[in-house]
Amino acid sequence: LGEFVMCIAHSSKRLLASTDRNTVQSYTYPELESDGTLMRFTAPVTCLRVHEKYIAAGSDDTNIKVLKSDDNKSEMHLQGHSGPVLALDICYKGELLASIAGDGYLKIWKLSEEGAEVKSIAGLPKINSFENAEHFGTPSFEPQNSKSLAYVHGKEIIVLNTDTWEVKFTLSDDRVKGEYTCCRFSKDGQYLAAGTDKGEISVYDFMRKQALKTEPPSSECQAITCISWNAAGSELAYCDVTGQLGTLFRTKGSNGAVFADGEAEEVDFGDIEFNNEDNDDLISGSGFDGVDENHIGGDDDDDDGISIERLKSQVMRNAVGYSDGQEENTRDSLPKSMHSEIEPQVHVKTFKQQPAFQPGATPTHLEHRYLVWNDVGIVTAHTEGADGSLDVEFHDASVHHSLHIPNYSNHNMASLSTSLLALSAENATKLVCIALAASGNKEWSVSFPDCESTEALVATNKLVGVATSMQFLRLFTVMGTQREIISIPGPVVALAGHEDRILVVYHSAPPGTLQQHLSAMLIQTAGMQLRTQPLPVPLTPERRLNWLGFSDCGSPVFSDSMGLIQLYSLKSKCWYPICDTLKQSQSVSNNYFVIAVSERSQIIQAVLCRGSSYPMTNPRPMTQELTVQLPVCDADVEKSELEDTLVRASIMNVDNADKTIKETAIKLFALACRTEVEMRAKELIETIACPELLLLAVKYASKLGRIHLSDRLSELMPQLEEQNQRERQELQEFEQQHNTTFSPLVRSQSPSLGHSSMSGNRIAPKAMELTHARRASLKRFAMSNSPVTFGKKSMIMSTAERIASPTPTPANSETIESQENIPDNNVEKLDANSDELKDVTRTPLNAVNPFAAKRKHSEVDSTNKGGVLINGGKLKITKK
Repeated sequence: LGEFVMCIAHSSKRLLASTDRNTVQSYTYPELESDGTLMRFTAPVTCLRVHEKYIAAGSDDTNIKVLKSDDNKSEMHLQGHSGPVLALDICYKGELLASIAGDGYLKIWKLSEEGAEVKSIAGLPKINSFENAEHFGTPSFEPQNSKSLAYVHGKEIIVLNTDTWEVKFTLSDDRVKGEYTCCRFSKDGQYLAAGTDKGEISVYDFMRKQALKTEPPSSECQAITCISWNAAGSELAYCDVTGQLGTLFRTKGSNGAVFADGEAEEVDFGDIEFNNEDNDDLISGSGFDGVDENHIGGDDDDDDGISIERLKSQVMRNAVGYSDGQEENTRDSLPKSMHSEIEPQVHVKTFKQQPAFQPGATPTHLEHRYLVWNDVGIVTAHTEGADGSLDVEFHDASVHHSLHIPNYSNHNMASLSTSLLALSAENATKLVCIALAASGNKEWSVSFPDCESTEALVATNKLVGVATSMQFLRLFTVMGTQREIISIPGPVVALAGHEDRILVVYHSAPPGTLQQHLSAMLIQTAGMQLRTQPLPVPLTPERRLNWLGFSDCGSPVFSDSMGLIQLYSLKSKCWYPICDTLKQSQSVSNNYFVIAVSERSQIIQAVLCRGSSYPMTNPRPMTQELTVQLPVCDADVEKSELEDTLVRASIMNVDNADKTIKETAIKLFALACRTEVEMRAKELIETIACPELLLLAVKYASKLGRIHLSDRLSELMPQLEEQNQRERQELQEFEQQHNTTFSPLVRSQSPSLGHSSMSGNRIAPKAMELTHARRASLKRFAMSNSPVTFGKKSMIMSTAERIASPTPTPANSETIESQENIPDNNVEKLDANSDELKDVTRTPLNAVNPFAAKRKHSEVDSTNKGGVLINGGKLKITKK
């Protein structure tokens, strides 16, 4: 047909097929010429069912449409499922239709009453898309009188009475190891066949309610997806998830029907002859009494036959045990290896290993696709015949203008930052980069040696990283200077970058039966030095990595195939699930295409994809803002909502985090008091350990008349003050000894720090008072060329508490990364003075002066000549 087909069905002289156009197309059979479009959906059609009176189709958009066979114009819409429709069946009389969907429900519809819902049965597995389905349920009406309806659940087949819709009985087979995925009645209703997710097939005598003997599955057979019987009920065909087609045919024996591999009809024994005694023993031993001996090994076209595998094994045993004086190959002369039975090999089915992908990109087979869509801009690739083009659009047009680039090199991989556009292609040995903020020759390229090819690509404002087929990570500067070449411990999955950090996710071990084993490596550069930090990747079982990136505060973030977004905190070194996008969607068939994550504003920018996993290029969808919400218990309760806000403000870099924590904590305290849980209220105040919050809690408890609670809280004040004083003294002693502050990741500007960087956490200098000797150097701008960046919150201590320390030199100066690099015992000092802090305005003076921090007028010694006044972030030198 030349199109991607999800399912097919045969109707008289027509062949029906669901195509990638979200339609049901009709073709003449056997000519396979187009005969028109029968139905249209908003998502791919997942199942078809043909009856003498009706044609039914179910879609991934949860809708079911039914057409009358004699009138293809009038459609019957069946709506009620909230998940993708997995399987359909119509009863013999055409009155009832059964459907199973991803919402976990089996629904019965009465077609004679315009599709009214008759019965709904819950308890089936739930999935959000047809591609992720493993158990289809596949309802099947008994074809003779439609008095029974069978469907699979776990390792059982449940049979319902269609009159009362109660369970008549269940069928199970102890010989199967997997769970059933589908079932189907034979045309005469005598047999019921079912397939498992291990590739096994069970055949039941429906009247006797017994499981018949069948051959074990082939080692190459995967999970069974569908089963179909021939008209005579003597042979069935099945398909697995890999698209392999197989058949089983029925043979008659002394112990009932036996189903064997269909390939037995194509094999015979040629000129090999067996005596009658051997044949009788062989046939009787294999359960085929009464079969004509001349039929053994025959190549008849009858439906009756025997299992070739069982026949071959019995023949070999008989040949080994056969003894004749005239034969040279006696039992004693045969090798011992022929006497021993070969143990069957156990094939463990593992989860499919995920190949490398580009975060923010859409599938490569599309003619018009996104190479990257992130918080900077969009790179779109258009394939038009032999020539193609790339369109680069920026969200902020005032920074960069749009670009239109001919794609002569067939680039299908891209990464975009505010400073650089990096381009490459899968299996390509060349990297092409365009510096956006540079002057002169902006484009540079490099070719990899030894036939290395590109696997993944990332570009930031300061770095370019390329993962190659040799499991190398090659680092470049924005203008093309080659930096380090790092070996990746496993096959790369994805790359992400932020400023001077690069995150590499790779396979640390082969996949298991249910999940992949992924690990990450966080790389941070500083000058010509770098440091790495290994990170585990807690990917949920049976899921794939869909998106990888950083938040606006530099925290690693990833999203899986089920829409769960997790964030890594550099302070606690833990992964936190921060949002389940599927819970914010109105339909389980919809997915969110993640673009960016903001910790400060607590939002996630994403694109809603209806019935798909990726957005279309035309028309371009609008981005949406999803709220960050932890998967707390009882999310709809006020207590859980407050706890969610409190935890997010504690573990993430939220704007006004200190204020949010105090307000939320006092609300939780009040809620605990109102619900008569005073111990919880006291426990909350002890956990937060904030003096200001403790005073508010004491006042509130006294106002409510909780005298005992107020007294117990008052007893905490001396302990809290003692603890804070002890922590303050320990901090001062440490600063006197080291004159520094801890930093989780090293950012060194001097090669002389290379040795000390290997011994643990690196140190950053504390703020200093400007002395009279330093004022002269300020006038001459004689400070170090190494810039020092200050976070939004710096440790503010009184002048009396500050201890004079020697002026730092370029050899011992460090950069302070961010708020999250400050130890936890300093948080109270930061929060207590957060109201006094404002953003530093960058001027030519404080751009090179690392000590041009904000201070109050009272902190400046105005009695000295040439005093320094700092106001509004601007440093001025005044003379008296």
